[in-house]
This record gives sequence, C-alpha cells and structure tokens, in this order.
Amino acid sequence: MTTPTHGDYDINDVNGIDALRDSIKQMYSADNPATVLADLLMNGHEGVGGYLTFGNNKVSKNTGIFNMNSATDCPNADSDKDNPTETGVCQVPWKDCYAHKSENVYPNALKKRRLQEYLWDCCDSEIFAQALLNVKSRKRSSFKHLRVSESGDFRHNGDIRAWDTIAEILSGEINVYTYSASHKLSAWDSVEHFTVNQSNNLADYGDRQFSAVPTVEDIPDNAIFCPFEAANKNGISGDDRPKCGECTACIEPESEQNRDVYITIH
Repeated sequence: MTTPTHGDYDINDVNGIDALRDSIKQMYSADNPATVLADLLMNGHEGVGGYLTFGNNKVSKNTGIFNMNSATDCPNADSDKDNPTETGVCQVPWKDCYAHKSENVYPNALKKRRLQEYLWDCCDSEIFAQALLNVKSRKRSSFKHLRVSESGDFRHNGDIRAWDTIAEILSGEINVYTYSASHKLSAWDSVEHFTVNQSNNLADYGDRQFSAVPTVEDIPDNAIFCPFEAANKNGISGDDRPKCGECTACIEPESEQNRDVYITIH
C-alpha cells in the first residue's frame, strides 16, 4: 500500500501532466475560459477522462464529484489525536480509509486525483464556478449537487475561501457540500455558502457532525444512521438504497432531521 505523502510529491512524475498543462494553457488563451474548462471537466483530454464525475455506488447521478487531492496526499492522512497533522485529525484509521484503498486497487485513481489537484490549483474561482454552470446547462440529466473531495481534505484556508466563492456563484443552481477533518483551519468561521460536515469533534466548525463508529450500537440516540448505510445493514441493495443526492441529510445546511449523521467504519 502507498504511504502518506501529505502532499509532498513531484507532479512532474504524474503521467498526463503535460497534456493537462496544455489544456490549461488553451483555457486561459480562449475568449471564454469557462467553456473550455467545462469541456475539460466533462471530457478530460488524451489519456484522462473528465475531471468531474457523476455518481458512484453510494452517490446519485444527480451529484457531481470533484477532488482537490488524493487520499495518499491528504493533509490529514494517517493521523489521530495523539499524532495530529498541521491541519487536523482524521477519525478513520489509515488502514480503513476507503479512498486510500481505491487508490491501491485501481491504478489510475491516484494519477487522476493528483491531476485534479493540479487543475484545482490552476483555476480561478469565478471561472471554475462558471464552468460548473456551463456543465449543468449542457447535461441532459440533472445536476443538483456537488460533493467537494471524495478523497483527500482541505489543505489550507485558501481552499475553504475558494469554495465559498464558488458556492455563492452557484447558489440556487447547484448545492455544494463537503466533509472535512481539517479542524485547525480558521476560515471555517467565514463559510456562508456551502455545507460543511464536521468529520471530527476536536473543534466547533461546520453545520453538523459526521462521524464513523465501530458499530450501529455506538450511534447516539439524538443522531441518525446514514440512510444508505442503514439500507445496506438491512440487506437492501442496488438502486433501492437512498443514495447521496437523493438523501440530503448531509447536503442541506439544516437537514429535515437537523441531526448529526453517523456511519460505521467499513
């Protein structure tokens, strides 16, 4: 298994970086950079598919996913309360990190996520937001929600401020939400336009607590068990499970239940 880098790697060693750099140059030389970026998000470039994906086993197809970094390069990787990083503490043991496991199982996952990080760092927030609106207008199917970072986490306050700017532009069109264990970052106090699910209990930030516990019995009575995970526990499979995007318990700033959400470590 790969070991955590906390972002210390050479992007020049990542296959596909030259093609991505060429695409970014074309974007900024175009009359309408947002249109070019929308193409890149939807279709990618030679050797790499679209940088914005829709749906997976747990997430509905009405929900886009964009990663700012990989699990291998996550600023909070392999941390705990006795071994925190500069940004925070992950509540899930490194060996149980689902996103990290996928980067070991699927050879292209780490490469793709590192390219996403490079693209993210090269993009102006307003152009990025306009590109997402362009994607929404071009998609035949619904694009209601955007999940920020299925892998990795927020690295610095700039990431937080950028997403708040993007979410403000998308307001009324696309709901932006995320999960974060980067509790040491100070900019969480200024977030107004996207939903933050707090992934550890070491500071007061975000809209609700999203926690992973060993068993269902460990979930407090005043919290809810993630409906998708609950369906799995009850033997329900396939599209009969309420996927993220169909369920909005983590997406709305105040869910219908207005309670913390729990999953079990898997």
